[in-house]
Amino acid sequence: MSTDSKTSLLSYEKQALMDLLTDDCLVVLGEGITYQNILLSYLESYSDPGTLLLAVECPEEMEEWLLERLTLSETAVVPPKKVTSEIHVEKRTDHYLQGGVQFISKRILVIDLLCKRIPTELITGIVFFNAHYVRDTSIETFISRLYRTDNKTGFIKAFSTNPIQLNKVNQAETCMRHLFLPRIHLWPRFHANISECIEKHKCEVVELHIPLTDVMKNLQMCIIDLLHFCMKEVKKHIPSLDSDFFVVENAVGKDYFRSLKKVLNPIWSHLGPNTKQLVQDIKIISQLNNQLLQCSAVRFYEVVHKLKPTGASRSSNVCLWMFTEAFGRLLSLSKERVEQKEAEKIELSPKWEAIQEILSEIKAENKNGPPKNTLFCVSSYATAKQIVKFIKYGEVSTLAEELLSTQRPQKDLQADIPPSEETEDSRTTFGLEESHNIRFLVEKKYTMIQEYLTSLNPTYVILHDPDLFMVRSLEMFRCRRPGKPLRIYFLVYDNSIEEQRYLTQLSEEKKAFEQLIMMKGNMTVYTDQDGREGTNAMLERGHQGLKFKDLESQDSRQNHAKSFPKVVVDMRDFRSSLPSILHKSGMDLIPKTIEIGDYILTPDICIERKSIVDLIGSLASGRLFQQCQAMCNTYKHPMLLIEFDEANGFSLQNYSGVTDAVVTSSLQTQLTLITLHFPKLRMIWSQSEYTTASIFHELKKGKEDPDVGAIETVSKESSIISSEFNHSVVNTLLQLPGVTSKNYFLLARKFANILEISKTSQERLSEVLQNKEEGRALFEFFNQVENKSKPDDKSGGAKNKYAKFKKFKRK
Repeated sequence: MSTDSKTSLLSYEKQALMDLLTDDCLVVLGEGITYQNILLSYLESYSDPGTLLLAVECPEEMEEWLLERLTLSETAVVPPKKVTSEIHVEKRTDHYLQGGVQFISKRILVIDLLCKRIPTELITGIVFFNAHYVRDTSIETFISRLYRTDNKTGFIKAFSTNPIQLNKVNQAETCMRHLFLPRIHLWPRFHANISECIEKHKCEVVELHIPLTDVMKNLQMCIIDLLHFCMKEVKKHIPSLDSDFFVVENAVGKDYFRSLKKVLNPIWSHLGPNTKQLVQDIKIISQLNNQLLQCSAVRFYEVVHKLKPTGASRSSNVCLWMFTEAFGRLLSLSKERVEQKEAEKIELSPKWEAIQEILSEIKAENKNGPPKNTLFCVSSYATAKQIVKFIKYGEVSTLAEELLSTQRPQKDLQADIPPSEETEDSRTTFGLEESHNIRFLVEKKYTMIQEYLTSLNPTYVILHDPDLFMVRSLEMFRCRRPGKPLRIYFLVYDNSIEEQRYLTQLSEEKKAFEQLIMMKGNMTVYTDQDGREGTNAMLERGHQGLKFKDLESQDSRQNHAKSFPKVVVDMRDFRSSLPSILHKSGMDLIPKTIEIGDYILTPDICIERKSIVDLIGSLASGRLFQQCQAMCNTYKHPMLLIEFDEANGFSLQNYSGVTDAVVTSSLQTQLTLITLHFPKLRMIWSQSEYTTASIFHELKKGKEDPDVGAIETVSKESSIISSEFNHSVVNTLLQLPGVTSKNYFLLARKFANILEISKTSQERLSEVLQNKEEGRALFEFFNQVENKSKPDDKSGGAKNKYAKFKKFKRK
């Protein structure tokens, strides 16, 4: 980027940059208030070989943009770098010592800090993103603790654009405490600097409050009645729930269903199938509101018609709300809009009529001049494709085609399915002719929305679906283009759920910032909150850091001098929060790539850790059987740790589904078979990571630390054996006297199968096993079998008994 990057900052960005340069702080911005230019200017000042700044888990779009701009910057002495797993571990230290700005993932950074691959004391500072997700168990918390323990001079900065989330249950204070941040800087839309900037470069806004048709009003009332019915039924089954969750006004919010599921999670396993179905139905009915306002009459009728119970479904467990009067009216009214079967008589979407007038107005303005770009901001690809057809072919042809498509077989409808929003580029013409100068942008929370808007370069913007993020983004876009006109057509259905949802977004964010401002004014900041003095309680290790006080008491003043017990952790498990809690509880972690197990506590204890989702998937694929077999063959005390969330209710089977019948596919049956097949395997059930940490401490008491060299050897051998030998034959071999998990591969490599072993002399077996006692035990076992065979059995007893076994080698 050129040297004028700093001078191009807006007034509020200059002030925010000064705040960043002054304090270790948390910066909270309102939705749509961009900060990439602030960050770019800040990183430019640290693009020097004498500094090392780490940008941790930067959003992908922003990371690519920053890498490009910093590389082209004239003020950056050292180009930015990206630390990936492709850089060999032996070269990581040299890579860090090159200095400058380096982008890195959370997992790689925490492992390199533990392995001392990075010179922690030389790190100038760390920048975190999406700070509203930080918890006591987050990897960001782990990184900050490791960093502050060995570096008392470097800085820590954090960004968030979600004030609503930060305002929940003191989340802002929690984030600041765990990231060692003594200051918080708030930048809402109503901040004086931001308001002044927007007022100085105001957009021309044309608000079009479009009235709903009479039929649409009645359909909306039917949907609200159905929501009320389902909520009333759920309330009957769960009377203990807060009544606020069963207010229809709250149900129209975007995050309502997610909030409801979160509240129901602790008792979800106790709910019957009817109650669970009602909860899912609330989501389906809520989505009908969006489809009513965004789809054409034909598409909405198609959606509603698919919900209608068929003759086959009437005999099964059908939702009660489908037999209510409200649903009957919903079906009849949606049909009424299209029942004429003539495109000319089908009810036209009111917004389509408004779009016609807007495009005519734009065309008239540009009649005698060069054409200017028009941008449609829509909520989905389906809406965009529908508008494209409407603009190109008119409403009659569009509705006629939709009528035909509803009568085609389902396989023919696949062509009308919009592309995935995850893979489709948001900047697309959707087949429009270039003469239209119209582009579409699907409303998503783009990190680099300003770059998209700059590339699209619109003069006119039609907000088809009101969205707070897009409104703010367009205001910022206008501020960055002084003197260039920007007209926004804001379309919203009057007195509709769409309007209510937008107003709720505004009020919730305003309320969140007001409460954060109050919190900032009343917040107690301790003198050691930044962790630089070394007395911060967050830096202490031992039982003080755990929720459960059942660990052996430790003197926190001697924590740094004390030798903590060691645990080997599979590097793939650093994506979870358990390693952070183990370290905080007073264990030293040794990251290694291990083939057998996830955690090695002692030379004899190996633990495979599974969440409930992982457990079900591993049982279904058969992988868990192989993992248990490998642990039992290698370690004296193999253990399977099954961990579930303490905040969520859990049971292996819903109470209403418990029967006397044995079902082989059920979770209980499969776990029982695992237990019977591996008698020395122990299962540990844990309700949280904190409980797991307590269990690990109990298992480690009075025992040796694991031998890292032996673990690496076992991992290498297991990877070779898993690809070289047949597991079923090896498992049989391990049942024989004198054969152990430490010597079975010696036999498997020297002999073709068990039959060949049975014919070998005692001296040869002792030589192969490198142990006389083990060789004698194995030889006597086969001799006893042969002695019991009949004299006239010319084929030999051992041959008859073991000839059926396959070869050890896979090939």
